[in-house]
Amino acid sequence: MKHDNPVLPQDDPAGALAGMVTATRFEDIPAAVVDLAKKAILDTLAVTLAGSGWEVSPAIAAQVVEWGGTPRATVLVHGHRVPAPMAAFANGAMARAIDMGDVHETGGHVTEWNVPAMLSVLGIAGAPIDGKAFLAAYIVGAEVGVRASAALSLVRYHTTWGMPGEWNGRLCATASVARLLGLDRDGTWNAMGIAYTVHGMSEYDKYSEGTQMARVQHSFAGDTAVKSVLLTRLGVTAPRGIFQGVTSGILRHIAWDDVQPELLTEGLGRHWQLAEGLSMKRYSACKFTHSFIASTLAIMADQGLDHRGIERIDCVGSESSRMTYEPAAAKWNPRSVPEAMFSAPYTIATAAMTGGFFLDDLRIDAILDEDRRDLMRRVSITSDPDHPDPFAGFRVKITLRDGRSFNHVTPYVKGHTRNPMGWKDLSEKLHRCAAFAAAPLPYEKLDRLISLCCEMEKVPDIHEVLACVIP
Repeated sequence: MKHDNPVLPQDDPAGALAGMVTATRFEDIPAAVVDLAKKAILDTLAVTLAGSGWEVSPAIAAQVVEWGGTPRATVLVHGHRVPAPMAAFANGAMARAIDMGDVHETGGHVTEWNVPAMLSVLGIAGAPIDGKAFLAAYIVGAEVGVRASAALSLVRYHTTWGMPGEWNGRLCATASVARLLGLDRDGTWNAMGIAYTVHGMSEYDKYSEGTQMARVQHSFAGDTAVKSVLLTRLGVTAPRGIFQGVTSGILRHIAWDDVQPELLTEGLGRHWQLAEGLSMKRYSACKFTHSFIASTLAIMADQGLDHRGIERIDCVGSESSRMTYEPAAAKWNPRSVPEAMFSAPYTIATAAMTGGFFLDDLRIDAILDEDRRDLMRRVSITSDPDHPDPFAGFRVKITLRDGRSFNHVTPYVKGHTRNPMGWKDLSEKLHRCAAFAAAPLPYEKLDRLISLCCEMEKVPDIHEVLACVIP
């Protein structure tokens, strides 16, 4: 046991987190945090629209209908009526499908975990959920997820150690659903314990092998969140020692020394870690590729270069970014959409050739295009172990065949917490994503969705938001 700091289960930090989930009032949350939450929700709904028609999402949407049950929830975009856990299963995969949702500097993915599940339980809440209640439930659940990751230094280490994977996502979703469905502190704690118990530990293979589980894990997280809350209502009991409890609190089984359990409870309810590092994505690829992409685009545009004149592209990223260029045999030879999304060589070469990176660049014919592969072979990437930011400030140098070379560092890509997206940026992203939806949505609905998210605290029933993402 790496961190032999056990506490009695009843003293585990999970109890304090559960207390924050249930006791925080909307009025206690700073306005800046609420504004960020509204933008994050719109951002996730945008990527869910595109994700609804992407790869396995339509098949999963059809599958949950076949599984059947009492129809009390809605599959987004597709419109199927199914049980709440099944809706959460389908909606979760759609939210992560294009890998363009938000990412927190220390908390990893956030809103793709809880919002799909939250929208899936509106029909079983027993009364209308208004905008303030929805925002508060989103924020407290997201805070749980961020702190659970930050305490383990998960973003820094899970790409190299492979365990425990994105385990915090289920806690994030479960906490938000528990808040929406009115569980008290003990009930919320118990539901989180159920979610913790069913989590699989060895998860990094889903990325390194280029599999669909990077997306479909969100299906299981949403399904688990809803079932954990409903099973808690039925009296099913679960472990309480989620973090430091005897014998299997997760902090007792982490292989690295750099853990900070104090981050679980420090300033809880007053200090919102969620707001300190949440970024939104401009490109439909792994966040660790974005700084490479942005700097490549800047050089190409600023110098008016033609990709055919490039001799080589040399890049230096963070240690965490290694997941996008190791193992080299796979990253320089992507054969599928998941492999391309997580390949820095592919995204860099594509950015140099096309002037961007979006869903059209993830067609199989584009991935296998020999011109792109030829340029990929001239991309070299290393990591700087002392680079301070896991996602930002990567160096790119483009050398031309005529001997000239150009260097660029993009301090913070658009969407980074220090260079945030505004409502106009998110509106453009929504309309761009909607073009890839499984079913067409009229502009009137999209514009209505933007308006509702901008003033969500005034919305009397979140079903109004739900109606905007169903044809």
